[in-house]
Amino acid sequence: MLNHHQKQSEETINKLMRSGIELFSKQGYSSTSVDQIVKHAGYSKGAFYAHFSTKEEFLLRLIKEGIDFYFEDLKEALTKKDCDLLNTFKEYSMRLVNEAYEKGSSPMLLQGCMVSNELPQIKEKLILQMEEWRSFLTHLFQKMKDEGIVGSPLDARTLATASMALFNGYNLQHFVDNRIQIQDVVSVFVELLQIQQPNKKG
Repeated sequence: MLNHHQKQSEETINKLMRSGIELFSKQGYSSTSVDQIVKHAGYSKGAFYAHFSTKEEFLLRLIKEGIDFYFEDLKEALTKKDCDLLNTFKEYSMRLVNEAYEKGSSPMLLQGCMVSNELPQIKEKLILQMEEWRSFLTHLFQKMKDEGIVGSPLDARTLATASMALFNGYNLQHFVDNRIQIQDVVSVFVELLQIQQPNKKG
């Protein structure tokens, strides 16, 4: 159980993060100051620096938190015995697409990429973060290839990179023109991977 102090702390972090997402999405990372973030959240600067050492670290936390929730859950689902890989993947992909945008992590990822050349620390962390996602997806797609679910002739790592590119590309287009439906990316995934229902061996 979380004690009162931990609960307060968590609430502060969540409010600051929501505030950061709103402001970064509206006016961009570079034009948003820590002062504006804390004011918008109704806190003092002390509250911010009690949890984050810099604005860069804050942005990275926003990106990481927003996408980790999906991978943690998916990892757990995939380790279950007799897991239906195909439906689990489809279900979680749809959830990632919807929630990552709703929670603001997709727009934050775009912001992070945009400023990464000016901020070596962000660039370095993003490289690691993306590599982590890529490795995880590579492992998943290899497993799906082995089970005959993925029929694409491309190797698992290329498929992982292409999936991430699709996800980011749809988000970017939706960010510019919300008539582009991010949910469409899931059916494109299915075609890209050449997914087929594996024949159950009787």
